[in-house]
Amino acid sequence: MAAARRRRGLTKARTRRPPFALRVLRGLAVLTVVGFAGVAAWNGLRSAGFRFRWDVEVPPSRPAEPRAFREPPALSPLPAAPGATRDRGETDPPPSADRLFASGQYALIEFERYGDGRPVVSNTAVAEEWREQGLVVSFESYTAGATKPNVLDARSYLPPKASTHALSSPLAGEQGLEVGVIRLDFPGRPRKVAFSLFGPDLIESFEVIAWSGGERLPATARVHAPDARYAAAGQPVSEKVTYSPRGRSPFRAERVTIEAPLGIDRISLDGWGPPGHILLVDHLEIDP
Repeated sequence: MAAARRRRGLTKARTRRPPFALRVLRGLAVLTVVGFAGVAAWNGLRSAGFRFRWDVEVPPSRPAEPRAFREPPALSPLPAAPGATRDRGETDPPPSADRLFASGQYALIEFERYGDGRPVVSNTAVAEEWREQGLVVSFESYTAGATKPNVLDARSYLPPKASTHALSSPLAGEQGLEVGVIRLDFPGRPRKVAFSLFGPDLIESFEVIAWSGGERLPATARVHAPDARYAAAGQPVSEKVTYSPRGRSPFRAERVTIEAPLGIDRISLDGWGPPGHILLVDHLEIDP
């Protein structure tokens, strides 16, 4: 009996659970070993070039842009270069610095007469009236279906010294002028274009975009300067020239010059904003 009791005592001693504190220490030791093993595996994967999805920076999504800036607009067909072949479906190589496509003669368009010499009709749509001078115009509306800009009797928008008419957005009946983009296409692809641009002084920067050879020209290709011809007596022109049209908030007069060695295809004048605003063009010079 005594031997049996001793055996039962040894069995209970072997199966008795260790103290709680000892169990906690053992658990912490196991977690520590597993943690070190996990860190070693992580560092090994990273050194091998592995990256988890959340470990890679995702570039922020760009806000939606107006339709006019999502892609370059279709350009006017380029004139064929001398000696180019078309009968076998061959295409000309991209223009280079020593092969310019600029053609035509110098032209000054005041929008007081059409290209054939007839006086313009106020507040009418125009498109190809100045093609012979190297200009074709169009319009992309954000509020209606108009595709042509208008020649306006613009005395209510222009400074006192300005002429009567200017190129601007189409009229939208009693709602005033439509909001959108005025496009100036240059079939002859001149290397320099300059024009007077008028708009509300509330707009910090008039949006002018130019394309050459299918690519958008950088901001350095254009210069915005105060149009000194419209400065009031004694008004400094070092920063900007402003004036107050009839019953309207101050407007600003700028002279915009754009140059591209390989020729200018198109210039877009965006009046979308925000806020939507009027832009007027006058005294346009085309210099091949």
